[in-house]
Amino acid sequence: MKQTIGVIGLGNMGYPIYKKIPIEFDKIAYDPFTNKEDVLQVETLEEVIKKSNILILCVKPDKITSILQEIKIPKNIISIAAGITLNTMKEFSHSDSNLLRIMPNLPLLSEEGVIACTGNKSLFEIAKVIFKDMGLVVELANENEIDIITALSGSGPAYVFTFIHALAEGGLKCGLSYSQSLKIAIQTVKGSAIFLENELKANSNTHPYQLRNKVTSPGGTTIYGLDKLEEGRFNYTVIDSVSSAYLRAKELGKDKKD
Repeated sequence: MKQTIGVIGLGNMGYPIYKKIPIEFDKIAYDPFTNKEDVLQVETLEEVIKKSNILILCVKPDKITSILQEIKIPKNIISIAAGITLNTMKEFSHSDSNLLRIMPNLPLLSEEGVIACTGNKSLFEIAKVIFKDMGLVVELANENEIDIITALSGSGPAYVFTFIHALAEGGLKCGLSYSQSLKIAIQTVKGSAIFLENELKANSNTHPYQLRNKVTSPGGTTIYGLDKLEEGRFNYTVIDSVSSAYLRAKELGKDKKD
C-alpha cells in the first residue's frame, strides 16, 4: 500500500514540490488561500494530517509552530521553513514524531535543485525518494551547516544569474544583440557545468582549473580575459560573497531564536 504525502502550503515552493512527488506515493494538499485544479486538495488541515503518513510543511516560518501544534499524533514531518530549527520543531511537535529540515533552492522548479537535509536519519532515506526528481539531495553532517547551504546553494542562483547577465553585456559591448548574447551566455554556463559534472563522474579528483587550462592557451584570448578577472579580484569577491551571506544567515537565525 502506498504511503500518502500531505503538502501543507502551495506557494512558490510548495506547489512545485507537490507536482513533482514521485508516483511511488499518493499525495494530497491543503492550502486555504489557493484552489489549483491539478491538486487533490482536502477541505481541512485536520483531514490532511489524518490521511497523511508524511507531512511536508511549506508554509511561512511564522506559521510553522501553529501547524505543528495541530498535529496531535506521531507523524513523519518535513519542514522547508528557513530559520526554524529542529529544537523549535521538537518543542511544538508530538514527542514521537520524526523530524527533518530541508533547504531547497530555486532551481528545484526546473528539477535541478539542491535539497539539503538535516534531522532524523530514517526520514532522510524517505526524503531521497521523495525529492529524487527535483535535484541533488544532500544529507548534512549537522544542522549548523544549513546556514552554509543558505549562502551557497540558496543564494547561489542569484550570483549565477548576475554572472550570466555580465557575460551577456560583455557580448553586447562587443557588438552582439543582448538577446543573442544572453542565449549564448546561458548555454556557455550550462554546458560548462555539465562538462565539469561529467569529468568528475569519470575522475572524482578532477579540479575545475584543470578544465580551465584546456581552454587557456599561451598568449591567447582566454588568458587576457582571465587576467582582467584577477585584476578585479573575481575569486576573492565570490568567496567573500558566500562568506558574507553565511554570516547574515547566522544573524537571521539568531534573530528568530531571540
